Amino acid sequence: GFEATVVEASWFGNQPVSLPLGEDFHAKRLNIRSSQVGNIATVQRSRWNYRRRMATVMELLDDPALDGLISGESPFIDLPKIMSELSQNPSGILCHRIDYRPVELVR
Repeated sequence: GFEATVVEASWFGNQPVSLPLGEDFHAKRLNIRSSQVGNIATVQRSRWNYRRRMATVMELLDDPALDGLISGESPFIDLPKIMSELSQNPSGILCHRIDYRPVELVR
């Protein structure tokens, strides 16, 4: 939308990224913001200390609405097979969860 903000939340390392800044970028006055999960913005640091962030995360993770984002789950031992399957047919996959518990606890 007009004057919208796009938050870039991934990490590309030292890889070049192509970003088209023509067309709608200027006409709609779009903003690009970067985010880094390991740091809190300076203006928020006094309000969001480690304890408050962890408490909020645990509360949000307990929300059943989050379950709607998970499209599947597999044990870690199956990761090579699952990654191959997901890359060949990504349709309908939003977030496939990997269970890192020892396999005897998963199966």
